[in-house]
Amino acid sequence: MRFSIPRWLVLSVCLLLCGSGCNRSGTSAATAPTGTDGSGVAVGDSSAPSTDSSSFPRKAGKYTVLGILTDNQDNSKAKENAETTLLRHPDVACLVGLWSQNTPMILAALRSSDAMGKVAVVGFDEHPDTLAGIRDGNVYGTIVQQPYAFGYRSVQWLTTLATGGQVDVPDSGMIIIPHRTITSENVNEFAADIEAMKSGNGPLLADGDDVKIDGAGKRVAYITNSLDPFWTLADAGCRRAAEQFGCQVDVQMPSSGSIEEQKRFLESNVAAGIDGIAISPIDPENQVGMINEACQATTVICQDSDAPASQRKFYLGTSNYLAGRAAGKLIQEAIPDGGEVMLFVGKMEVLNAQERSQGIIDELSGQPIPDILAE
Repeated sequence: MRFSIPRWLVLSVCLLLCGSGCNRSGTSAATAPTGTDGSGVAVGDSSAPSTDSSSFPRKAGKYTVLGILTDNQDNSKAKENAETTLLRHPDVACLVGLWSQNTPMILAALRSSDAMGKVAVVGFDEHPDTLAGIRDGNVYGTIVQQPYAFGYRSVQWLTTLATGGQVDVPDSGMIIIPHRTITSENVNEFAADIEAMKSGNGPLLADGDDVKIDGAGKRVAYITNSLDPFWTLADAGCRRAAEQFGCQVDVQMPSSGSIEEQKRFLESNVAAGIDGIAISPIDPENQVGMINEACQATTVICQDSDAPASQRKFYLGTSNYLAGRAAGKLIQEAIPDGGEVMLFVGKMEVLNAQERSQGIIDELSGQPIPDILAE
């Protein structure tokens, strides 16, 4: 599917790729954009074995996955990546945002490129712009996690453990909270649920004996991986659970999105004698040491993003691989005749980015779901 690109965008991208000055990141303008190899072919981050640079473009059934472009959680870079893709790949059929902010930036790029409605869009998470895009017909659908449940269950189970209770954890060490698929058919109902959560009227998820948890005097911490609207619902879940169980919760969001800031949060929580910590590690492989140090002093669980090599008690969150498979199904529905697909994400070193992208590729390729994950 071809579309016209405004002359101003062609000129700006040419300056970005070929100019002699510096771009906004402070690197030479001749440096390849994040996620490309300098030849115009998008590539994956080397930290993700299944999506290394030599594997793109990759054929996946009747689809071609052009690559995975990263933006380091910089919105201007995310928009630029999408604009550059539209210029370099005029036949691209579907743009896929793997993190919350990617889809709104894809939409912004489509508007600036006069390509809205000419390219299919599939997203992740429930950013307001993404939901509005579904209502307007500009986004085919989005795969949402349940961040409210991430927050609520983290506080519930950390408080349970802090008061001497037990949490039933599968042998895998992972408690999976199912994803949901949102399309035009259920977007309004889903949006109403979101508003109830934000207003403090979200559901009380605990039942049975769990409602008797007495967390008086207990204090837990919930560490996100960034500042993002996605975490607003997790914050609402944390506070709803703290209200129900009588404990205190500190929701801590690293403004820089760096592992150094998460390390400072971990250390300050340990020094304060926090009774339990839930963390979404930004770079799991390189955060094992700091997580293990915290584990020596208090209970640590991972939420949203796992660090399976660490001594964390357990992981709770989405099966990001299965969520990726669900996104792959949306792509197949949006462009059933096949075509070129580009993926966008903040950072590929985060495990959820690797698993989602692999799930998409496997679904488009028609690969079977591994037995351990088959539902």
